[in-house]
Amino acid sequence: MTTISDDEFMTTLTSLINRPLKALNEDHVYFHGPDPQIMIHAWREDGFYFGGTSERSYDPGPEVRANDLTPVKQWLVMEVFDFLRLSHHLKEIGIAFRRLSPAPNWTQNLEMGELFYEGSASGILADDSSRTAANLPWFLNHSPERLLEIARIESTKEARQALFGTPRIPFV
Repeated sequence: MTTISDDEFMTTLTSLINRPLKALNEDHVYFHGPDPQIMIHAWREDGFYFGGTSERSYDPGPEVRANDLTPVKQWLVMEVFDFLRLSHHLKEIGIAFRRLSPAPNWTQNLEMGELFYEGSASGILADDSSRTAANLPWFLNHSPERLLEIARIESTKEARQALFGTPRIPFV
């Protein structure tokens, strides 16, 4: 079984944004995001995978919880999407720190925080008070590897089309 610290995707993502991946242990990694004071974490605890952020702390608050690592990887790309584009000298598309409109076919049970796709539970919980619950479903529509490809599309219009299915950003 691959541990989070050995996961190739984590290394690829952090190298693309020129940030070292650091391991607190084999199942808890972090790296600094666009703001060097903010650390972005992925970890495994009690059989679940988490993604979250912290400010100069090794104890992050969870923003997403899932049964497997893939949604956490998708969340990681979401968190650094514009920064990833800027790191490759491409124009950002303007989604950082913004709340997107709901993605088609996705809803959230506000009582539990779980995301639902076409009415079926996904096993992914997102903090409903954060932009994660609104934005993450757009990223869940693509594999983590495809998200990295989309982030490197030169044309912002084509990148938005690939990510959202429309050349415009679907803001609320």
